[in-house]
Amino acid sequence: MADSIPAEAYDALVTAAETYRAAVVVRLAGEAGLRTAEVTRVRPCDLRESSAAPGTFLLAVPADAESAGTGESVPIDRETVVPSSLAASLRRYAESEGLALEDRFVDVSPRRVQMLVRETAARARDRANAAVPPSVTPRDLRRTFARRLLVDRGVDPHVVREAGGWETMDALDSHLDPLDGEDVAAAVAGGDGGAGTSPHADEHTDPSTDRDDPSTDRDDDADEPKPSLVRAFEAVAGIPDREALFETVVDRVTETDRWQEARICRGASTEEPEPVGEGSTAPGEGSEALGDDDRWISVSIDHGETTYGALWLLPEDTPVRPAERREVEALGRCLGWAVTAGRWRDLLHSDAVAEVEFHTAAETAFLASASAALDCRLELESTVAVSGSVSRWYLSVTGAGPQAVADAVDDADGVSELRVIETREDGCAVSLRATGGSIVRALTGHGASVREAVAEDGRVRVVADLPDGTDVRPIADDLREAFPDARLVSKESVARSPRTESALREGVADRLTDRQWATLSAAYHSGYFDWPRGSTAEEVADAMDVSSPTFHNHLRKAERALLETLFEERDARRSADGRSPSTQGVSADEGERNGTAPSASATRRDRS
Repeated sequence: MADSIPAEAYDALVTAAETYRAAVVVRLAGEAGLRTAEVTRVRPCDLRESSAAPGTFLLAVPADAESAGTGESVPIDRETVVPSSLAASLRRYAESEGLALEDRFVDVSPRRVQMLVRETAARARDRANAAVPPSVTPRDLRRTFARRLLVDRGVDPHVVREAGGWETMDALDSHLDPLDGEDVAAAVAGGDGGAGTSPHADEHTDPSTDRDDPSTDRDDDADEPKPSLVRAFEAVAGIPDREALFETVVDRVTETDRWQEARICRGASTEEPEPVGEGSTAPGEGSEALGDDDRWISVSIDHGETTYGALWLLPEDTPVRPAERREVEALGRCLGWAVTAGRWRDLLHSDAVAEVEFHTAAETAFLASASAALDCRLELESTVAVSGSVSRWYLSVTGAGPQAVADAVDDADGVSELRVIETREDGCAVSLRATGGSIVRALTGHGASVREAVAEDGRVRVVADLPDGTDVRPIADDLREAFPDARLVSKESVARSPRTESALREGVADRLTDRQWATLSAAYHSGYFDWPRGSTAEEVADAMDVSSPTFHNHLRKAERALLETLFEERDARRSADGRSPSTQGVSADEGERNGTAPSASATRRDRS
C-alpha cells in the first residue's frame, strides 16, 4: 500500500516521541485511525470498554470541535477500536496531566498536531536512519491504521471503513493488495462453507439449512427494490437546458410504476413544491397541493454549498425503502451538479459575461474577519478544488507574518491546515484548507468564475463573472443567508476580447482532466516549480489529500499536455506562415534585438 509506514518504522516513530503528548498524537492517528482535527477532540470520557467484547476498548469521536470539551451533550461521529495498550496509555496520560473527564487529551490546534507528527518523524529518522520515511503526516498514519487492520489482521473492509470514518469503500482500495485467481477462488469457496469460512458466517446462517436444497436458493436482491430512476439519471447527462432538464426528469420519474407524482421546488426552500411538467397532476400550487398525504419525500437539489431547490416524490402504496431514498438523494445531487455545470459551460463559451462585485464585512467571512483582526491585506491568488466540499486557497498577505495568519486560522471556523509558501519582509504567501465561511466558495457554487477577492480593513471585495443574462437576485439572496450584510455593489455586461493567451489556456484546459488541472494549479501556487522549491511534492500531495505517486502521475500528464499544446500551436503557426514546423526558433539574443522575445513579466495570476 502506498504511503503506509512499515511496522519497524512506526515503532521507531513512537519511540522517538519527545513528550508523552507527542506519543499520544502519533498513536491516536496510527492505531485509532483519527484524522488530524479528531485528535484534538477526544477526551477521557470518550474511552470505554466494549460490553460485547471484554478486553477490547472503544473510543468515541466527537463530531465537531466546537462542542467537544464544553461539558454539553456532544454529538458523536463514530466509535473506533483502540488497542488495550493505547487505552492504558491514554488513561495514564490523563492521570499524569490531571485531566478531567471532559478535558481533551490533546488540547492544541490541528496545525500543531501536524507539526508534532513531522517533528517526531524527523527525530525518528535521525535515530533510525532510512527506516522512517522522509516525510510523515497524520494522513500517512491513518493509512497505516487501515493497512494493519485490512492486510495484517484481515478485518472486514466494512468494519475498517466504519472505524476510520471513511465515507466509501473506494477510499480503502489503495490499502488492499491485488488478488490473483487462486486468492479469489479460495475466498469464494470459503464463503460457500469450505475451508476459510468467515468466522462470522454462523451469525447469518441457520446451521440446519441444507445448502444443497434448491428450495433454499434465492436472489440476494429479491427483497430490494429495483432501480426506478435510471431514465431520469440519463436525462441529466443528455439535456443541457435547465428548464428542459427539470421537466424531463419529472416526466421520466412518473412514467414508472413506482412514483405517483414528482415535483420540483425552485430556490433554497424545500417547503413549497411547485409543479413542473406534466408529471405532476395534482391541482393547486404550493404546499397546499400536497394535501394531507405524508408519503411525500423531498431531497435537496444542490451542489457544494449551493442549493437550487428540492425534488419531491410521491410513491405508490408501498413505503419508501432506504435504498430508494439513497437513489433519490443521488438524483438530487446530480441535478445540482448539472445546473452548476450548465452555468460553467455558458460562462466558458459566452462572448460576454456579467461582471458582478459583492462586498461583505460579516464575521463569518474568514477573509474579512482576518483582515480586521490582523490589520492586513489578504488577496486570493487562486483556489484549487480538493473535493466537492473542500478547497485549497492560495493567499498573498501584506502586513502580517505567517504566525499571525496561523493564529487567525486556528481561531476561525471552516479553515484549517495552513501552509507557509513564502515569507517576505512585508508579509507572506500561504495556503489553507477551506470548507466553509467563504463568499468565494458560495459564488463558485453558483457557477461563477471569481476574478478577484481582496480583503482589507475588515471588508472583502469579490469580483466574479457569471454567464451574461444570469438573474443575480437569487444568488444575492443566497449569499445573504450566509453573510447577512453582503450586498451587490455593481453588475455590468462585459464583452470578452479574444486573446492569444486565453486561447492557449482553453487549449490546455481542453486536454486536461479536472484533477490534472487542479494538480498543476496547486503545484504552481505552492511554489513547487520555484528554485529553491517553496513546497515539496509530498507537501502538495498532502494538501490535496492524495498520495505522492498519484500527485506525480497527474502532474506528469498535465505537463505533457501543456507542452503538447505549446509545440503544436507553434508548429501550426509556422505551417500557416509557410515555414517548416521543424524550423528552430530565433535565439533569445536575436529575439531581444528584434523585439520578439516573449515577455517574462507575467504574474502568477496571468499564468494560472
